Amino acid sequence: MRSTMLICLGALAAAACAPACAQPSSGQAGSSDPGYEGADQVVGLFGATCLHFGGDVAAMRGFLQQQKAPLMPAAARDAFLAGRQGEVYDVSYKTTKLALVSLNDGGCEAVVEKADPQQVISVLQQAARDNNAALTPLGTQAPAKNRLGVQQTAYGLTLDGRAMHILVSTAPAPPQAVLTLAPK
Repeated sequence: MRSTMLICLGALAAAACAPACAQPSSGQAGSSDPGYEGADQVVGLFGATCLHFGGDVAAMRGFLQQQKAPLMPAAARDAFLAGRQGEVYDVSYKTTKLALVSLNDGGCEAVVEKADPQQVISVLQQAARDNNAALTPLGTQAPAKNRLGVQQTAYGLTLDGRAMHILVSTAPAPPQAVLTLAPK
């Protein structure tokens, strides 16, 4: 249900909302579209983990262990980390492939294999509006020459008195969306 996902984005009790956040919206226009479902899932995951724990690495990892989220195999972990230090969890739900990257520096990424890039931005913005959390646009970056079609949009957000940076990266090919919480 959309409202449950929004509660998660509002950073209320992650333990109470995580199972609901992993479920697709019901009765929502466009919710049967796989691109919409992926967008809904990755934004819900981002809110329930990255935003909720906001840089508290131990608490997030403890929560993921409590939820029995499996760690990715070494090869997949290394690909997601790309030389950074951290842990990577397989948090896929039904047919939506999702990963959660918990970086040792407090950064966090929610990754979805397939999602409509425009829907990811739309769902994130709508969730922020619904929770009276102002996303401040910080700009977009031109696509990198070695990563054709990748679009990046940065936002500032203050949640529970904490200032955060969010980077939304979308692409036409998988992974189609990565939402990153950058420590400040």
